[in-house]
Amino acid sequence: MADADGKLKDLSISETKKKKDGNPSKAPKKPQQQKKKIEGAALIGIDVAKQDDLGEWYQQVITKGQMISYYDVAGCYILEPSSYAIWEQIKTWFDAQIKTLKVRNAYFPIFISADNLEREKEHVEGFAAEVAWVTKGGKSDLEKPVAVRPTSETAMYPYFARKIQSHRDLPLKLNQWNNVVRWEFKHPMPFIRSREFLWQEGHTAHLTKEEAGAEVRQILDWYADVYQELLAVPVVKGTKTENEKFPGADYTTTIEGFIPATGRGIQAATSHCLGQHFSKMFNITVEDPNAKEAGKSEHINVWQNSWGLTTRSIGVAILTHGDDRGLVIPPRVAEKQVVLIPVGVTAKTTPEAKEDLYNKVKKIADDLEDAGVRVETDYREGYSPGWKFNDWELKGLPLRIEFGPKDAEKGVVTTSRRDIDDKNAARGEIKIDDLKTAIPELLKSIQKDMFDRADKAYREHRIQLTNWDDFVPTLNGKNVVLVPHCQGEKCEDEVKDKSAKKELGDSAAEDAKAPAMGAKSLCIPFEQPEGIKEGETKCINPDCQAFAKSWVLFGRSY
Repeated sequence: MADADGKLKDLSISETKKKKDGNPSKAPKKPQQQKKKIEGAALIGIDVAKQDDLGEWYQQVITKGQMISYYDVAGCYILEPSSYAIWEQIKTWFDAQIKTLKVRNAYFPIFISADNLEREKEHVEGFAAEVAWVTKGGKSDLEKPVAVRPTSETAMYPYFARKIQSHRDLPLKLNQWNNVVRWEFKHPMPFIRSREFLWQEGHTAHLTKEEAGAEVRQILDWYADVYQELLAVPVVKGTKTENEKFPGADYTTTIEGFIPATGRGIQAATSHCLGQHFSKMFNITVEDPNAKEAGKSEHINVWQNSWGLTTRSIGVAILTHGDDRGLVIPPRVAEKQVVLIPVGVTAKTTPEAKEDLYNKVKKIADDLEDAGVRVETDYREGYSPGWKFNDWELKGLPLRIEFGPKDAEKGVVTTSRRDIDDKNAARGEIKIDDLKTAIPELLKSIQKDMFDRADKAYREHRIQLTNWDDFVPTLNGKNVVLVPHCQGEKCEDEVKDKSAKKELGDSAAEDAKAPAMGAKSLCIPFEQPEGIKEGETKCINPDCQAFAKSWVLFGRSY
């Protein structure tokens, strides 16, 4: 996000020293960094507006909303039950999908020998700066250090070479639900960029390029569904350029998200066709069954894929949907979808009346659970209904149901949707007799409306350009841009350099207010607009003499 000086404000969480009680203490802000407090913040919890200071807002939302807690190792975080529950929903859904492809779950050790990791030069160079090494065991130095996995290609493929002895052993399809470590030296940001994170990583081997390619696209479609159908977050599907593809891959397909508050793109998940690159390196071969039928005996290298989805998805959803009152969690992944709060109980309420009300509340909760709704009932004593309302709004629970003596008389409940900012517009009434069908339908509407709003925002900020003079100003308007490009690696580097802020007085600066970060290619979208004419349409880069091959999505990104 750009501040008033045009400098890029990194959306990061500062690492701080521990207090004596073991909890991280927050470093005091400098006077010029202080933001105007939101009126009523003592009640609602979040005391800075999302548009004023996204980094501070994000830190407050994920901690006060009980998504994460800090840990005493920099760049590592505790995932609290409410965020881990989102990951469990994703895991359950995606795991069911990949099992229809006969993918089997397995687990490989977290440690990788230096010999294996360093066998594949291009691959290891892509992770070299982020690899964490274990050099001691107890008090003794290890004879050879071992790496903590940044990804598992080199850990798994010696096993593949042993396991695959014939074309009859193909396809081999394995998946891990595990953690990886990438020792980031950039600004840490919980969920988005951390030194340890959770993910699934699928690794498969196939007889033919066609089989491998079909799986790559199927997995990518399911990744898009995780974001769009579960998290209500829109994405663009496409292929990475040569500059941005996974180290060692034949090609990389990707889904690219967008953070409206900063105008920055974000890689959401990737599915790679590794080709025969790793199978040649690790000697994973089989007899060609077609050649054998022709009376020949010929060995061929298998075709491999790898694909991964991480807990970054949770952070993207938080940044997309959260507001100045806190989290807004999509119903399909929320740990609890509905909170039921008894109201109208005062000091004058008799024990009998209170018990009668609570019994009715329990009956409503039981009926909703029978209808498949995940329900929380808030009977906490000593807190006013208003305090409870704001507490659950802060935590982003999708739907609140209020029920008191007056509601009981009318045979209704009062509802309040978390996704609608206007509190009056968010409220409604539903007859108790209709709850079993009406509440699931309302949750579906909330899910759809959340996606539709986010999708509209992404489409409005995805701008199609053909003129370089508009490139940087459009980026500065918190947009990503779809431009004609030659797909040349050197040209792409030039675009990134030219779209970054230069020193004052540099004639190459395209816009005095351009943030420091240049734009990189996000993807070559599968859905290509019309307008590129082969051999006629020029590349967007005015210093490039080549013709454009396709529309390429560029943007500043995480």
